[in-house]
Amino acid sequence: MALLDQVKSKVKDDSGRLTDADDYLPAIDAALERYGKHLTRPLVKDVAGAGTHDVALPAEWIEEFSRVLQVEYPVDEVPAILIEAGRWQIYQAPAGPVLRLLDETPEADEMVRVTITVPRTEATVAQGDLDAVASLAASYCCETLANLFAQTADPTIAADAVNYRSKSGEFSRRAKRLSELYHQHLGIDPEGPAPAAAVVACPPDPTRARLTH
Repeated sequence: MALLDQVKSKVKDDSGRLTDADDYLPAIDAALERYGKHLTRPLVKDVAGAGTHDVALPAEWIEEFSRVLQVEYPVDEVPAILIEAGRWQIYQAPAGPVLRLLDETPEADEMVRVTITVPRTEATVAQGDLDAVASLAASYCCETLANLFAQTADPTIAADAVNYRSKSGEFSRRAKRLSELYHQHLGIDPEGPAPAAAVVACPPDPTRARLTH
């Protein structure tokens, strides 16, 4: 089952608020990003030197997400020659970040092997983790629905106010439980430090005519 279908089945939205695939995609993207922070995906790339201390980062580098895991230079030696973490740094040059080697100046015909972290996609989620990622995305959707119901209640209509508060509480509890399932599966303490640059799902376009009475 595709991730989108799994998320929909977990949200069980009977309010008619989330009807299109686009309503779920921000939550899925947020869940994949958070999963990628918890379970990093390494990517190994060879980049050419330029005769200076600065080496271009791989094209797949994502600012504020990616991290350098290791740097190998020269390449293809046995055993591999890894540059110690304290002997390289990410330097913010005017044209963008580069990998600065403090002791080395690779020439243009020499390669530097760089291992970085890149975001997860649905295709790169471990098979056993797919349901957990769907639970996390569904929790974001339920949080959005809980907030929307909380803000929609009309205080002048008592029955509607009670109904919307009830719906808000129901989706809030469901969001909490789904989030717990994700953290339990990955063995993560939800009270621990949150991954940097975590993304929160955005609500659907408010101009869409839904939740009317």
